[in-house]
Parts: sequence; C-alpha cells; structure tokens
Amino acid sequence: MAGNSKNKIDLAEKLADSLPIAITDEDAEKNPEFCKLLDSLTYRLSYSGTTRTLDEQLNAANEELKKQKFAFFQQQAVLEELKEYLAQCEADAKDKSTSVKSSELQLCNIVRESLMLAELNDYVNLGTTEDGTKLSLLGVSCERLSQLNPCKRSIQQYLSSVQQILIPEIETRLRKKCENLADYYNPNDQDVVDNDDRKFTSIAELPELIERDQCRLDDNKAVLTKLTALRRRKFWQYYQEIQKCIETLNEIIRKYRLQSQADYDTITSNWLVAKCDAMCHKLSVLANHLLKDSYTKETVPALQQIKHHLDTTQNEVERELTTISESLRSYEAIGMGFDKIVLQYAEIAKSIEEKRWALSQIGESLTHES
Repeated sequence: MAGNSKNKIDLAEKLADSLPIAITDEDAEKNPEFCKLLDSLTYRLSYSGTTRTLDEQLNAANEELKKQKFAFFQQQAVLEELKEYLAQCEADAKDKSTSVKSSELQLCNIVRESLMLAELNDYVNLGTTEDGTKLSLLGVSCERLSQLNPCKRSIQQYLSSVQQILIPEIETRLRKKCENLADYYNPNDQDVVDNDDRKFTSIAELPELIERDQCRLDDNKAVLTKLTALRRRKFWQYYQEIQKCIETLNEIIRKYRLQSQADYDTITSNWLVAKCDAMCHKLSVLANHLLKDSYTKETVPALQQIKHHLDTTQNEVERELTTISESLRSYEAIGMGFDKIVLQYAEIAKSIEEKRWALSQIGESLTHES
C-alpha cells in the first residue's frame, strides 16, 4: 500500500514537471486512469503543451530566426555607424573651425546618395507573385532607379577611396564602441588596456560571454519556474491537508466537545434544581420553627387578649367614624359659610385616616400571627 502511494506521488511529480498542469498527490490517488492518460501524453507533448514534432520545428525556426536576426543586426550596426559618420562629416563641413577635404565631402555625398537609393529599392520592391512576376511600386523597378542614379559613375571612381578610407574608418569606430561595451560589461578586466591582442580577444569573446550569461539566466529562470510550480503544488497539498484537519477537528468538537458540554449542562442544571428544592425545604422548616417558637402555651392566651383588645378598639373606632361621617354629611347639607366647621372636618378626616391605617396594620399583624 505504501509502495503504491509512493508511486502515485512520483507520477504526480513527473506529470507536473512534464506537462503545464497542476496536479496534486490526492488527484493522482483519486484518478489513477486519468494519470495514466496524462503519462502517455508526456511522450507526445512538450512542457509548453505542443506536440514534440511541432516543438522541434519551432526550435529550428527559432534558431533560423536567431541567425537571420544576427545577420540583420550586423548590417544594421554598420548602417547606423555609416549614417553617424556621414552626419559627423556634414557637421564638420558646416563648422568653420574644422577643415574637411573636398574629396571627403564628395565621397560622403556619393555614399549618402547610394544609401538613399538602397532605401528606395526596399520601398519599390514589393516581392514576387506565385508565377514569378516581380511586383514594384508605381511600376518603378530597382534597375530603373539604378540607371537614374547620378552618382553611378562616381561610385566606380571613388571605389578605391571607399576601400581605403571609409571601410577602415567604420571598422575603427565600431571597434571603439565594442571596446567601450566590453569595458562596461566586464569592468574588472583592467589588464587589457594597453594590449591590442587582449582587447581583440576580449571583444571577440564578448558575444559568447553574453550568450553564456543569458543561458545561465535562462537556466535560473527555468529552475525558479519549476520551484514556483513545486511550491504551488505543495501549497495546494498542504491546503487540502489543512482542510482535512479542520474537518476532523470540527467532527471531534461536534461529537465530543459539544455532546459532553450538553451532558455537563444537564447534570449541572439537575444539581441546581436539587439544590433549590433543598433550599426551599430548609426555608419551610425554618418558618415552622419560627411559628413553633412564636405560638407556645404561654404566648397564645396573651395573643388572644391582644386580639380581643384590638377588635374592641377597632369597633369603637368604626362607630366613631360612623358618627363623624354622619356629622359631616349634615354639615355638608347645611351649605357654605362654615369655615371653622370645614377645618374641623379636615382635622377629623385626617385623624380618621390615621386610625384606619393603624387598624389595618394591627389587622395584618393579627392575621400573620393566627
């Protein structure tokens, strides 16, 4: 079982390294047939997702493009340097403090006209059709432009000057820039300052050095890409494991913690109910003890006498209250103008209210005692 699990993990890592997919160990365990299908595709597809044949063709096309770009940039560098030389010659001719030979100016004009003609040839030539017919802009051909070139005869005349003056000048300028570029790229190499052979070697090795550094950077980038994919895959694996742990913890909490808490709450509530019942019984016993201590054989007759006295007093007060009420009603029937009688009535009413309150308190105390 452990061996099968390890094989599935190795297969998941192989698929992640061979195909542009993100597959985890759990996916490999759950979908073994699908992983077998992906494993069979690794022999037909490259890491970019294309077929291996198409990938080889693409690599060959990139190599050819690389060669063409190299040739193009070589010609572009010479052309830009030639334009810069012509611009410098034109600036020197306008500067009165600098003397320029007339032959050099004429040579520059011829070269400038030739460059303009070559650029026009690029615009005029539109390619060829399927049957081999050449297409041109407005019917103007490259041969016609060459015939119309006013400097055509002068080019043959100054061809030796181009080879003796212009080409060495361009080579010197390009070499100077290459030396500056080499010094900038490798500033620690200071022992080649006064050695022409070492300078030439440094310049010749510069493309190879740059290409080697570029390859090293590409390799590091590929390693980083693989590490990123591995880290992403590990992240999802850890994430799934954490999800499983969380689900397990939730189940444990739901099954054990919450159920135990409910049982604990039930037991605690039952204990509190029993404690409250015991407290109520205890209070009832204390009340009975209080009544037993209050109503003894010695105190009962005295309490009966007190009750009889209070009943008598209550009857007398009620009779007095009745008499006073009848008097007040007779006074009220007489009419207004008896201020003193009204004041007396207020005092009597107040006294009656106080006696009523006293009687009610005595009645309540007797009720509790009986």
